[in-house]
Amino acid sequence: MARWDILNRDNVRDAEPRPANESRSQQTNGSTPSVGRGSTESSSTTTPERPGRPGQSSRERSPDRRSQYRQGGRTFSLRSSEIAAMRDIGTFRTVDARDLARFVYGGDEARVKYDLESLRAQGLVEEKTVFRAHKSARKLVALTAEGQRLIRKASGLPEEQRIYHGFVKPKEFDHDADLYKVYQKAGEEIREKGGKPVRVRLDFELKESINRAKEAARYLTEGERRRLLTAVAEEHGLTIDGTTIHLPDIQVEYETRDGEVARQNLELLSQNYREEGIRGKAAAGFKIYARTGDANRIRRALHDTGMLREVLSV
Repeated sequence: MARWDILNRDNVRDAEPRPANESRSQQTNGSTPSVGRGSTESSSTTTPERPGRPGQSSRERSPDRRSQYRQGGRTFSLRSSEIAAMRDIGTFRTVDARDLARFVYGGDEARVKYDLESLRAQGLVEEKTVFRAHKSARKLVALTAEGQRLIRKASGLPEEQRIYHGFVKPKEFDHDADLYKVYQKAGEEIREKGGKPVRVRLDFELKESINRAKEAARYLTEGERRRLLTAVAEEHGLTIDGTTIHLPDIQVEYETRDGEVARQNLELLSQNYREEGIRGKAAAGFKIYARTGDANRIRRALHDTGMLREVLSV
């Protein structure tokens, strides 16, 4: 399996093919991108720039050089920051534009707005505004089918990393969009311990694998079915209770400091979960996350069970 640090923005630039009409003598500003610090920017005399804001330096306002990609008879023009944004959007299916600004663009909301406008104009992303009671509206983004196909080619992501497009399950938009923040928090903790995230599996992907196994086990004897499902759960780094395999919201596969492959299962709980469900998620060994307003309730639900490990707010 290819070792790919999905948090490292340098991978985008390394995988990005150089357009035929550009020289390899292109000079960069030497900055190194990373999550929470924004994407690398380089100057170009051939790419139009946004009008600069008063007092803004040329380094701050100069966009990346664009690369051309042909697909389906069309030519698309992308900067490395747009590729990084599309990669994260496709990996998590639904992402809040403000979180994208925070983790890919170092808090530069004007830059993410500019890039999303470019991607939307090219038919690569779609946006949806979600209105919530007693809360501010959220602008969510997802890849289009065209964007899904293009980002695989442009980013160089390994084949085993699933990429999604389109919005699904409107009632779960809020929850699904927050999973991006959950992953970023967990990913940073993995990196701080010397690890390297290499793959993300959402529950969509895990459910597909488990459901195929359940279908194959339908006509087996009870003992054979238990053995098969137990083997499948172990293969996917999951726990099983009888014939019930517990699925997390996100599974992060990562390489440890010692070069071993490990998995971490992450679950975002909300106020809609019953106490029994909360305890079940903790018993499955998942690392539990909660929105700030829900964290105390979840801690109370786990306090007397002996299963309280850590409830992290997002």
